[in-house]
Order: sequence, then C-alpha cells, then structure tokens
Amino acid sequence: MNHFHKFLLIGFVLALLSPEPGIAQSQLDCSLCHSTVHGNWVLSHHADTQNDVAGELAEEWAGVPPDSVINGQEAEDCIACHSATSITANGGMTEVQTMDYFFSTTDGVFTDSTDALHTDEWQHNACIACHNVPEDHPATASVLAVFNSPTAQYLPVDNASMLCGQCHGTLRYPDTDHRRLDAWLISKHGHGGQADIAGELAEAFAGSTTEEVVADENCIACHAPTSVLLNGGISEAEALNALFTTEDGLITENTVPKNIESWPEVSCTACHNQHHPEAVSYFNSETKEYEEMNSVQDLCGMCHGNLRFPETDHLSYNIELGTGGMGIPDRQTMPGIQCVDCHMYAGEVDGSLAAMYAGHSWKVFVDGGDRGLTASCTVCHSSMTVFEAEETISAWQDDFAQLDAIAGLKVSKADSALANSTDSTLIKMLEEAEYNLAFVESDESGGVHNHLYTMALLQDAIDKSEQILSGIFDFTSPGNRLVLLQNYPNPFSETTNIEYKLPDQALVTIELFNFNGKKIGMLLENVEEPAGLHTVKLNAADLPNGIYFCSLKAGLSVRTIKMVLMH
Repeated sequence: MNHFHKFLLIGFVLALLSPEPGIAQSQLDCSLCHSTVHGNWVLSHHADTQNDVAGELAEEWAGVPPDSVINGQEAEDCIACHSATSITANGGMTEVQTMDYFFSTTDGVFTDSTDALHTDEWQHNACIACHNVPEDHPATASVLAVFNSPTAQYLPVDNASMLCGQCHGTLRYPDTDHRRLDAWLISKHGHGGQADIAGELAEAFAGSTTEEVVADENCIACHAPTSVLLNGGISEAEALNALFTTEDGLITENTVPKNIESWPEVSCTACHNQHHPEAVSYFNSETKEYEEMNSVQDLCGMCHGNLRFPETDHLSYNIELGTGGMGIPDRQTMPGIQCVDCHMYAGEVDGSLAAMYAGHSWKVFVDGGDRGLTASCTVCHSSMTVFEAEETISAWQDDFAQLDAIAGLKVSKADSALANSTDSTLIKMLEEAEYNLAFVESDESGGVHNHLYTMALLQDAIDKSEQILSGIFDFTSPGNRLVLLQNYPNPFSETTNIEYKLPDQALVTIELFNFNGKKIGMLLENVEEPAGLHTVKLNAADLPNGIYFCSLKAGLSVRTIKMVLMH
C-alpha cells in the first residue's frame, strides 16, 4: 500500500473529531468507489504538499519554533491549507503539535535543513479536506465543506469556487498572498454573467422554450457550465429554467435572473478539474465530464473561438490564429504568443497584485496598488514602459475603429447597391466582404488581437465593396488586386516594414506624408516591380513622434495606410 492510500484510511479517524454532535465521519476508503477521481487526485498537486511546506519552512522560518509559525505575529497557518486533516494523525493533535510532528526541528526551532517527517501519515489535501462525508455514506451524500484545522469542524461553503477560495483567496486569511479568487471575482468570468444572459434571452429569444435556446445558442455551456450540477444534476435547458424566469415555459421580453445565489458564473471548476487542477480541462455541460485539452490556447478556444460551437460569433481564438479570412493570407501579428501570455500575466514582484492574482483577473494591465501599474506587454517588450504599452494598444484600437467604421459604411452601401442584383460574381464578392467584416468584429478586442491581420481583413472588405460600387473588379479573381498591408510593427520606434502586393507588373511609387498632408519623403519613385508580395523598410530615426501616412501608387491604383511613430 503506498502512502496515498494509507493516509486516506488513517484520515477517516475524523470520526473521533465529529464536526457536529452525533454525526460521525465515514470510514470508507474513497478510492474503492471513486477510483477514477482518486487516480486523478493522486497525480495532482493536492496530493503532494508536504515537501512544499518543508521547503518553505527551511527557507522562510529558520530559527522559529512551530508555535510562532502557527500563532506568531506574522503567522502563516501552513496546516490549514496544505493538509488540514493531518491534525487527526498520531491520535489527534493541535496544529502546533502537527507542525512539530511532521517537520524536523533542532532545539525546538526550524532550520534551513528542516525536512518532512512521518510522510506516510501526512494527509496532503485529502478527499475529506473538501468533502464532509457522513457516516452512513453512500446512503447520505457528501457535501462540499472545508475542514477547519484550528477547530476540527467543517465550515459549509456555497459552491465550489467558494471552497477553492478558502485557500486560493482571502476568504479565511485576509493577509494571504494567494488571491486567485479575489482576481476572479473582479473579472468577467466571476461576475455579471447572469444579468448578461438574461438580457440576451429577453432580447433575442422571447417566445422560445429553453430547449430551443440551447439548440440555437447554448448560453449555459460557456457562461455557467457547472450549473448543470445543481440539484444533483440537470440538463442545460433545465439549468436555464432554474436560473431565469419564464412564462408558460417560454422566455419572454421580461425574462430576468432568478436563484441568483445558485448561479456559478464561469467557476474555478469550469476550467480546472478539481481532482486534477493542473490538467488543462474543459467542463462539458452536455456530458457533465471533463475533457482534457491539448493546450491552454485550446481551452480558451472552446468559448472564445469555434472549437466547441463552429457557428459561434465569438472568434478571438480564430483571429489570434490568423486563419479563416476570405481572400486574405493567413497571418499572426505576434507568432507564438497565446491568449494566456497576455491575459494571464503573473507578475514577479512579491506582494504586488499582479503576482498574487496569478493571472486570474485576465487583465493585460493590473493595478498593483503601491507597486504601480504593471502590463503583460513588458514581459516580451522589456524596453517598453507601461505607458508606452497603453499608448500602443490605444493607437491600435483607434486605427481599428476608424477603418472598421469605413468598412461598415462601404459594405452597407455595397449591399444596398446589389439589392436586386443576380450577378453571382458580385454577390460572392459582397458575401466575402460581409464575412471578413463580421469575422473581425467577432473578435471584440478592438483590433488588438492580431492587429495586422484584422486590419488586412477590414481593408479587404473595403476594397471589395469599392470594387462593387465603382464597377471595377476582376471577374476571374476578386482577390487579384493591389494591396497595401498595415506596416509592422505599428506603432514603431525607429524602423518599420511596409508590405504590398502587386497583381501585375507595375511602376511603383511609395511616398511618406506627415499628419498635415505634407510630403516629407519618398521610399520608391517609379520603380518597375514584378507581380507578387514586396517589402520596403522605412527608417524614421530622424523623424519626430507622430502620425504619418504612407501612400502606394501602382499604375492607376492608390492605397494609403496610417502609421504611428513613437521613439
């Protein structure tokens, strides 16, 4: 028998420390009935906690006795979160005695050589640390509850996230530096989801049954997948019925949230298999099972992309991949960068919120309190300040907003112009323009995710719309036209690359203008270039910061882009 199985059996001496008078803890071996769950748990960090505590004691508490660790002025109750039920070992102990029993001391104090003792009795974060299992189990089901080692009593919790937050948040220990729950609560994953869904139901699904809603747009699957675990297990449609008002079984324009206390949001357990939290897992609300993902990127793509629902209009994942546009080459602005690199940045400054939140606010910019504002951008762009990062993102969003407004207007006009047309070539061109515009707007980042690709998609929608409106188009290949791509990087500090595609051999002129429209430079002048993709480099080291325009002329066609210079 390995020590994981042994401590489970030992752990059930909790019957000696009844959480309530007359109620004893089950002494069954959990692994006998829950072998898969137990197997996952054995592989998790929850099942390997003693060496972590020993290392922390040796590093931070050398020269300090066990009592000071638990009860001192700067106490840190290691037992409470790392192995609460270990107080039941050795016939039952206090937390101080437990520290002394499980970790070596010299002359009554911890040293830099402190090591783990009695490892076969240490209970790690066992099943019964998070589950109150009554003596007559399985006749009576277990309930989620945190075992409180100072009192040897169970503390009830409202849901799985509040259970996680006992140790991964400030619910029990306000001064802890583990604040993932606090970050989650301020994020869109952790609040406001029920009201958002109620508004969408009332606006878009009035007159529908909840079954029809789920078949058309499965809100539950992404906005509160673990809600299907309510009441012992329900369907996604039943979850909608349980959490939103209906009249005669139908969603109405007056539908609002109900049973608000039961709405789990996008809970911790939506993305973490609680019995193996290190695994990248997606909780499937239809099957009520966890699906292990190949990567964190794919986990995000289940709801922020089309991996789970191919027809979804939430496509940040796809935009980031730089694929899926019509008539536009695939492209990534930041190759190799994943969602979590920017949105789950965990700072390295001890005591800063960026460090304590461990990325669970999903913010690119995190207010670190007295440690100042931090930005995930600066991890890769070490020479960039937080202010410059904000300016860059703001400039990208401004560029996007302007081009998006133009594209929306042009596509709308092209659509009106073809209202009665039967020309299949023009109709196909319009469909591609509409698709690329919708694809870009489904991203919802304002052009930050894969900026060059989104700008190219918008420019393509504009170009195709202009061809329709002007009657100038290539019937053999709508994509065969002059293209000036957005420069990269943009904003830039000294040099930037300008790419363009020629449909045919042509005389090319590339000019540079300042914000006031004054020509200040010439990159190419009547240079004959073959058809294909070309790149020129602009060196602007001697130019002042500001907005510039680059104009490309090839034959009778002209294209212009806006560039931002920031030294």
